[in-house]
Amino acid sequence: MYKRPSSKSKRRLTALDNKETWSLEKKAKVRKVLDKVYKSSDEEGADGGLVSQPPSWESDTFQKVKEILDSKYLDICSTRSKRLLLKRTRGVKKNKDTPDVPEDSKWIIQA
Repeated sequence: MYKRPSSKSKRRLTALDNKETWSLEKKAKVRKVLDKVYKSSDEEGADGGLVSQPPSWESDTFQKVKEILDSKYLDICSTRSKRLLLKRTRGVKKNKDTPDVPEDSKWIIQA
């Protein structure tokens, strides 16, 4: 299994910092949950690319926020990085235990 413990979080934080249309409050709320504990796992696919497997507990809202940040990062990253990142596909949800999250971060958990 391919592991990249912090690069995904770093990319999303970079995208968040460059997301000019979001309020400071929204950015703070999202920044709080961009932690490796709350990330999807990635496995190598048959075609050599990566298959991202989101956790089963992830809410649609959190999934959408991560997609927006990933898209934003693609807009601002280098061509070389873009080629590497485009080899990723979204797989089926992976059954994972729901993490303990603070009350103000419950929006990331599927109801």
